[in-house]
Amino acid sequence: MSWNIEAVGDHSTPHVLDAFHTTGSSPTAVQTEPRRGTAEPRQGTLESSTGTVELLHGTVELKTGSRVAYASYGRDDAPAILVLGGISAHRFVAGGPDGTQGWWPGVVGSGTALDPERHRLVSIDYLGGAGDSTLAEPAGPGLPVVTTADQARAVVAVLDHLEIETLAGFLGASYGGMVGLALAVAHPDRLKRLLVLCAAHRSHPMATGLRVLQRRIVTLAAAAGREAEGLALARELAMTTYRTPEEFEVRFASAPEWEQGAPRFAVEKYLEVQGERFARRFDAQAFRILSQSLDLHRIAPECIHVPTTIVSVDSDGVVPPWLVAEMARRLPDSGRTVRIASNYGHDAFLKEKRVVSRLIRRFLTEEVHHG
Repeated sequence: MSWNIEAVGDHSTPHVLDAFHTTGSSPTAVQTEPRRGTAEPRQGTLESSTGTVELLHGTVELKTGSRVAYASYGRDDAPAILVLGGISAHRFVAGGPDGTQGWWPGVVGSGTALDPERHRLVSIDYLGGAGDSTLAEPAGPGLPVVTTADQARAVVAVLDHLEIETLAGFLGASYGGMVGLALAVAHPDRLKRLLVLCAAHRSHPMATGLRVLQRRIVTLAAAAGREAEGLALARELAMTTYRTPEEFEVRFASAPEWEQGAPRFAVEKYLEVQGERFARRFDAQAFRILSQSLDLHRIAPECIHVPTTIVSVDSDGVVPPWLVAEMARRLPDSGRTVRIASNYGHDAFLKEKRVVSRLIRRFLTEEVHHG
């Protein structure tokens, strides 16, 4: 079954940090088998429009000494939904105890499709990323290798610690969708249904090529003592792949403004702001590890036996719709494919809040039929 949905864009919503990025250097493998009962959780509450929401957050230690940081919102007896986004997303998907904003506003929060007052929402900081998860000391020189299968094992460790036997649903966007696919392959008993947005069973070679260039930029800049500048520039390059020429044509004037005798373009200013924001909260190592993880991702769609809904975007140049369709054709059981029409490209899962929310509500309320 397939749907084709014309998205209604939420054009007034500011851009939120998202997904696909880069790495390089010789690899060192990281193993992530869970060891139970090692977290030291902190409890608290977050204010919502109708009251308070319970928040539990902490870390779980893995056998190798790596630690995965998690956050859980809502009642223990509510249906558990795991939510993961792009490589720059964090565990506080519905907001943090220090005032940290959630990275999916309008989709996650009080009164939204993913409401912590109705669901138990769980998320993690990625192993190797810029959050509070940590990697054990690498076994050898070079950049540590972290795969989507490693992230899936970290998810299982958190589920074990929280005593969640089976998720009512897993929602993964971009890199998070890749992790969801890896989890469905290795641990189909841990989730009843899977929703994948803007992700596929492998990386497209063009996307890999662009991320390789970003990793090289970051590596060269870090070696020159200009890490933040390199991260910012890599992010600016990435932003041109997440969006579309159609959006930029409407959004930015092509004529420059003259500042002190030099031309400055509106799109140039926008990209600089995005790069500077990213560089303030990421570092070169985390960027390279997770970017490399994107390019290493491979799963066999034939091995997925979980009811799966796959969402693509007609203008996505990072994960093109035909690649998503290739994955869907190889799924062994009846799945559902949805294609969204949007000018936001890969970032549509962040920007098209109304249509994404509608899809999520339908995904969570439909009856599950296992093949």
